[in-house]
Amino acid sequence: MSDYFEDKQRRINEFVARANLILGNDPLCYTGHFITGQVKRPDMLFVSINPGHSNREDWGDIEARRAQAVVKDFEAVPCKYIKDVERGSRYANRIVEVICEGEISRLQHCAETSFVSYFAAPKEQVLQAQLTGLPLEMQQEHQALTQLDIEQIKPKHIICMGWRAFDRFLEQYGEGQEVTVKQLPLMGKMEPYYAYTEVAGVPVHGLRHLCTKLTQQMRTELEQRFSEIWSQMNSTPD
Repeated sequence: MSDYFEDKQRRINEFVARANLILGNDPLCYTGHFITGQVKRPDMLFVSINPGHSNREDWGDIEARRAQAVVKDFEAVPCKYIKDVERGSRYANRIVEVICEGEISRLQHCAETSFVSYFAAPKEQVLQAQLTGLPLEMQQEHQALTQLDIEQIKPKHIICMGWRAFDRFLEQYGEGQEVTVKQLPLMGKMEPYYAYTEVAGVPVHGLRHLCTKLTQQMRTELEQRFSEIWSQMNSTPD
């Protein structure tokens, strides 16, 4: 495995340890993996702003959060959506159904990561409040540490999970890029459901968050679009 990923994991571990000494009773929540799945040349790299905090645990349970500040050496682990499907996650199942043509095995060759922060929180505002409790130089270190490693990962496609993620991704990595947006009727007005652009030569897809309402037509159009993408990848050698 590349020394790059091992070194990045080490730097994250060191950051978590230093940050939580400063934050005290408001520790960062980190699960121990900044990226899961096939980290080199994945078929699809799913990106989100930051990990959502598990609903199964109380954010106010400080000792539980401290216990979640996991520090470990880098290791390649399966894409987290595989385990999420196994535990019955509706969101992960939608990813498989809509994006992966109903074949969970496709996730074995995909990866997922976050590109604004690797630290989980109930919502981004909570995380940002934590980060502002750190010295400015550590806030800048966090920003540099969470830079998306497109050139190291070399994904075939990038999938931004939700419009907030897509907009933030373009703001950070694709400013000035031409974007194609598709819309369909939803509850009496036209709503975007899919967008496409390219960043650093990689196709980037934005889509309406799969936790939100999709019309049957939106879902059908997305399924067709990703079916075409899989067909193209299968017919094009690396």
